[in-house]
Amino acid sequence: MSTSNKNSKSFTFRTPAGIQDFNGNPQKQAALNALWNANLNGFTEQGMLGNPWNATNAPVPTNYYNPIQENPTPLYGFVRWSAFPGRLAYNYPSATQAQLNQMADTGQMIGQINDSPCTPSTGSNAPYYPYGPRGWQDEYCEWAVTRNENGDITRIDFTCENPEYWNSLWLIDPSMVLQLYQSILNKPQIKLEDLSLPGVVDPITGAPIYNPLNKWNSGTVSSRTQGGAIHLTSTPNTLQTEIGLATAASVQRTNGSPDDTFWPSTQYNNLLCDAQFGQKFRNSDPNIGGTVNSLVNSNGNAPGSSGLVASLANPPGLYIQMPDFTTYVTPDGTPASNFWNITRGSLTLYDENGVQLPNNFILHAVFEVPSDLGYTVSQIQIGGVNIEYGSQVADTFLMQIVAMGFAGTVPQGYPPVGSPSPANTFAQPLQLFYEDYFTAMYKTLVPNPVNNPISLLSNSTFIPPTVFQSATAVKMVLTCGTCTAVPGDESTYPTVHFDDPAINAVVTKVDNTINYAVPGNSLPSGSTALYLLVDVGPTAAAGRHSVYVTNKGQAQSVPMPALLQVSPVIIQSTVSWQNTGVIVEPGVAVNIAYVKGMWTANPQDNDGELYDASGVPSFIVAPEGYAMPGQNEGALVGRVGGTVFMVGMGCTVPNNLSGPLELVINDDLNGIYGAGLTDNIGNIQVSITYL
Repeated sequence: MSTSNKNSKSFTFRTPAGIQDFNGNPQKQAALNALWNANLNGFTEQGMLGNPWNATNAPVPTNYYNPIQENPTPLYGFVRWSAFPGRLAYNYPSATQAQLNQMADTGQMIGQINDSPCTPSTGSNAPYYPYGPRGWQDEYCEWAVTRNENGDITRIDFTCENPEYWNSLWLIDPSMVLQLYQSILNKPQIKLEDLSLPGVVDPITGAPIYNPLNKWNSGTVSSRTQGGAIHLTSTPNTLQTEIGLATAASVQRTNGSPDDTFWPSTQYNNLLCDAQFGQKFRNSDPNIGGTVNSLVNSNGNAPGSSGLVASLANPPGLYIQMPDFTTYVTPDGTPASNFWNITRGSLTLYDENGVQLPNNFILHAVFEVPSDLGYTVSQIQIGGVNIEYGSQVADTFLMQIVAMGFAGTVPQGYPPVGSPSPANTFAQPLQLFYEDYFTAMYKTLVPNPVNNPISLLSNSTFIPPTVFQSATAVKMVLTCGTCTAVPGDESTYPTVHFDDPAINAVVTKVDNTINYAVPGNSLPSGSTALYLLVDVGPTAAAGRHSVYVTNKGQAQSVPMPALLQVSPVIIQSTVSWQNTGVIVEPGVAVNIAYVKGMWTANPQDNDGELYDASGVPSFIVAPEGYAMPGQNEGALVGRVGGTVFMVGMGCTVPNNLSGPLELVINDDLNGIYGAGLTDNIGNIQVSITYL
């Protein structure tokens, strides 16, 4: 690409619909924006890698670009599709519309389906998939229905929010996630523990772990005691998947002859099968992939002819469009559009240059009749039929993604994706987890209407786990595909290493019986779990890191990008004892030193000014109940096992201690005297080194 196409402005991936959930807290909003930008960059890098491990004709796409790396002034286009699950009609061609509506709402299917739609002759019958409490709602739109005691619909919640955003939001502040759940669903009874995964905590912050299929975001029935639709839960309904679909679709495929790379819209399902992206017969995947493919091709049949270099428009996302209300009839003549309330997102959105993006950017909408009108949603008709199911409303609106691109040339065409020989099949890194998170998620089986429960791990995301610099012996699990390791036989264990020599990993155990739907996939499949001990040296570069897995006896293949996040050791003032990841051993001296940052244990002290790790400048003696009574309030305090010691601006950990090193601000940890940690502000960064 010529430099004349480049835009000198720096690029940042924006949050979905440009939403800013921490409007009143600039510090937290900046942290979320930075995390989101890093996540989207990582997802894009992963998608643009192609598949160098266990597929042929799956190259690095030449006509998809990462806007962080290239930032031209783009042209915009959009792809739209029906929110109603398209695979229902295909799999049940004899079903009536009423039956389709019922299945779309309940997931109670009238029969099994083929588990290999691209090659049905090789498939077998299976319960309707994707599996999960809303798995069949796989058009990037899901909903939950509220009914009164008479069975009439009083409210329908529609969402297209991606799970990656809500997991990111939780990492910044779980209490904000709680507030949004309560306000969006109008359920103040929701509690933080309702949204958490029992028995496991975030090793960095000590906070609970988010459960994406908690009882308020699970299934299509909503009541005062459970249910609701906050974000997408069907395993293929993820943003990382959408980016991967778009990158794979930008690769041109030959259609009948080596010189023909044009695929008409009538053949988009065939293109999907050749390229192996998405699920056949969905309304979404074939249309998204086919449209991106055609944009890159620009209907040219020869490499070198006019085409586009494409990407997803900023902010990347999947968006609900306004319904077509022309066939709605209400009992009192009130326009049905009055009952459509956009609770998140917006009707219009502008890019960073002030250009209006096409159509609507709705993330969450509620269809609900005010109680004072004396009737319910069920008394409204669509096309002369009373609304019995939320799917009838879903059938009246479209979903959308927006693409952007700039002028390029049509790349070469490739035959269908295939399988390489065993000698050219390499271990494929999939996802990296903390071990306790992996275990808790994997062992939690989620029920569904087709009685085929699968692991909650299928609802994890590709947001990488964070490990502090200097962390030692961190227990982690890396899932991978086409791994040849044999459980119990260490001579067959693969080598795992990172793109930074200061990060080391040792495989301690192998389990090749793992079965889950890697996020983005419609069906569970077999994977190998590699149990690791990971050491991160103090010189390891902060940021995202790639992971290599090399089967025994094979040459090193290509790493998977952005599977691990290395962070400086940052201690929050609002969190109790925080695990640094450092394991202290007797006889090994460990030094802690303040690097930067400011905080306060009480905004009323020090005239409201923040201070460093030494604590309140005027020295306020901490009372009983503080992390370290008798020492300065607001100072940095350390703990190994049951031994607490003052750190302040720096110290060497006392001799002959053994165990995890934890740090905290010297404050009222249990709220004995009032607000505890909740009114604190700021954080500090420290370095931890071995002497």
